[in-house]
Amino acid sequence: KTYPVLYLVGGSGELPHNWVYDGRVSFIMDNLLAEGKVVPMVVAIPNNQVVHRNHPRHAELTFPFFEAELRKHVLPLVEREYGVRTDARGRALAGLSMGGRHTMLVGFKSLDLFASFGVLSAGDVDSVTSIAAFLGDPEVNRKVDYLFVGQGALEAKGRMGERCVALHEALRKHGVEHEYYVGGDAGHDWATWRHLVHARFLPGLWRAQAEAAPAPRP
Repeated sequence: KTYPVLYLVGGSGELPHNWVYDGRVSFIMDNLLAEGKVVPMVVAIPNNQVVHRNHPRHAELTFPFFEAELRKHVLPLVEREYGVRTDARGRALAGLSMGGRHTMLVGFKSLDLFASFGVLSAGDVDSVTSIAAFLGDPEVNRKVDYLFVGQGALEAKGRMGERCVALHEALRKHGVEHEYYVGGDAGHDWATWRHLVHARFLPGLWRAQAEAAPAPRP
């Protein structure tokens, strides 16, 4: 059997193991699977710290470097070693904070690779410009299966949350189908990110595909 695969990345300065030790994503997945609330999937956690955040050209270089890393190394490795789907509709990209921006600025321009996305506690106050090609694609709702944008309740009340709201508004105004969610009782921290993946994002992944699949024959 082959499984859909979620490529899950961290924020600035995070390492892949932070999603395990701080994000508890392995326990969250196990519990959701046991409760029948998620589609079975592989979660791959690559290192998206391809350019140190103190590098003077970090914002310029990190996105093309990470895209190249995904295309040349990460996806080929995972697809060689694990029983995962190799089509765009069987792949998702998601991340928190800087990883959410990687999802936007790499994932949204890589619809040949991914059809599902999770932007956690991230966005761009000028999203209309930064993701203009994505917003202007007349086929975007056909190409994208699931797009989740979420942040914490306390985060949404401050300046940090403005980026996420701006992304949501840009998507809404351009008619891009997505789920926008504000929840939990925390800010820009792991309590929020654990809540987002548990309450909404993981249960939403590939749900439409699972519901559309024919019932198994008796």
